[in-house]
Order: sequence, then structure tokens, then C-alpha cells
Amino acid sequence: MSGDLAQYAKHFQEGTRVRVGVPLAGGGSFQEWGVVGSLERDLLELDLSRDFLPQQASLRLGGIIDLGLLDPEGARHCRAMVAGEFENHRLLLRLIESVTVFEPREFFRQDVYLPLDYRLPPRQIGEEIRERWRQRLWAREFAAQSRDPEEAGELDALREEIRGSLEGKKAAPPAAANISGGGVRLNICERLRPGMLIELSIQLPDSQRVLEMVGEVVQVRALPDRTGYSTALRYRFIDEADRDRLIGYISARQLSQLAQQAPRWQGAQRSEPAAGSRRLRLAVGVAILAALVGFQLRAIVVKRERGEKHEIARIFEKAIADYLRERR
Repeated sequence: MSGDLAQYAKHFQEGTRVRVGVPLAGGGSFQEWGVVGSLERDLLELDLSRDFLPQQASLRLGGIIDLGLLDPEGARHCRAMVAGEFENHRLLLRLIESVTVFEPREFFRQDVYLPLDYRLPPRQIGEEIRERWRQRLWAREFAAQSRDPEEAGELDALREEIRGSLEGKKAAPPAAANISGGGVRLNICERLRPGMLIELSIQLPDSQRVLEMVGEVVQVRALPDRTGYSTALRYRFIDEADRDRLIGYISARQLSQLAQQAPRWQGAQRSEPAAGSRRLRLAVGVAILAALVGFQLRAIVVKRERGEKHEIARIFEKAIADYLRERR
């Protein structure tokens, strides 16, 4: 913790400009800017640039917010928890993560409510956990294959057993989580130790595949109401095609939300010049579209090497078509 405090003091000096990702009730975030008013250990006070936030802005106590910084060493990223009511431009936050170098895949971050199952492995031995993960990937691929008329009946019975297990994972209760291409944060009842490895299964909408991965606990914070722990995991073992599916889903959601929120942004920024507002929205849209194309090309290459159909291309094409239709 002392190392984090030193980082906070270095990067969040009074007057520093900070990008604030304000969560929206319908998902996604609204990008706002603020200036550091004060910092006391991990308690940060920001002076935001506007008196009123969009109607859908969700700054509930205990909510998680993304912060961005730009210094001579490059772009930085940190996460914080809302620690006070937003009033008179002022927002009180408690910093909860280390200040890290911004990674492009972390831009694709989304609050979701999806079937998600996590399990503690029998033993915390990395090689064993990795082998268990590989076996789950094999089982997933085996279950997706059609029955060969010449195969033994035992194999067909095994395939049906695996399919039943996967259906159980798909039916897992939905859970609120914040996911990205690099990791996930979720609230759980038990307190885990940093460094522990956790098995994860995530079911994306309109997908027949259960994403199988292993996360490493990087941070644990008690929730304000003491009902559980906000637990951050980074992906330790993940198939790159699964990462691309995850990023494809997140970015498609963000693109859809961008199209839906454009009129609200315009209403929230009536005091700004209309041309500037349009340029800002256009720049954001172009940036996201460019990133989407890049990830789509990478995903198609991976899937072609594996002989898979271009499922991710369909997701992107639909999202981009929806976005363009909303812009008309």
C-alpha cells in the first residue's frame, strides 16, 4: 500500500488534469475531465469541468470509476471508488489500484451483467491449474464436434456428458462485473489473497461458446456496506481467440451505446459550440471504429489459422451497421 501512496502523490498532484470515466446507468461511460483539488493518502478530490452530468450518469456511493492521466512518461490508468456525493463540481474518490501504464486493450472495458461462474482450484499450483484450463478448452472443442459414425459409443457418451456440463455453465446466474481485454473486476463474498488463481467461465450473449480462462487476483477491497469484496483479476491463462471474442463483444456494446448516447451528449453540452460538439463525437466515433477494425482483422487471422468461421466479423458488421443507421 505504501508503494501505491507514493504513486498517488507523484501522479495526482494539485492542479493535475484527469480524465474521468463516469458510469452510465444503461452501461458504458461518459468521458469527463477534472482537476485535482486535493489528495490525502488515497482520498482524492476532483473538481469536474461541468456543473451537471448527463441524466444517465451513475455516481452511486461505492461505484467504480476509471481515471486517466497523461504525463511525460506516457498515458496512465487508475481506478477509484466513489466516496462522496457529487456537488458543486466536486467529486470525492478513493483510489483503489496502482497507477499503471495505459494499455489499448484496457480501453475496451465494459460494465456487464452476464452468466459468470468462478471457482477456486483444488490446489494453488500454477502448472496444475494451467493443465486443468487446457483440458476445459479441449472439452469445449470436443463437445462442439459432430458425432463421427465410426467412433466408439463411449466417446459419444463422453461428448454428451461434456455438453451437459457446458449447458450448466451457460445457465449460471448472471453477475455484475466490469470486464476488459486484460481482466475483470467483480464483487464476491469471500476475501481472496492477491496472487491466487481463480477459474472463470463467462457466457456471452448470442454465443454458443463458454469462454474459459484463469484469472490472478491482483487487488481486493472491502465493499463500503461490508457485504463482500471488490476483487480485481487479470487474465493469467486465456486463449487469444477468446480474448478477441471478449473484446469484440465489449467494443460492439460501446459502439452501440455511442450511437444511442449521441443525442444525450448534445443535450448535456448545449452551452458548447455545436460544431465543436459534433467534431468531438465524430472523433470519438472514428477512433472506436478504427480500433474495432484493427481487432476484427486480428481476430479473423486467428480464426482463419484455426479453421473457424468468422463469427466475430458478423458481430462487428452488425454493430457498425447499427451505429451508421443511428447516425443518419
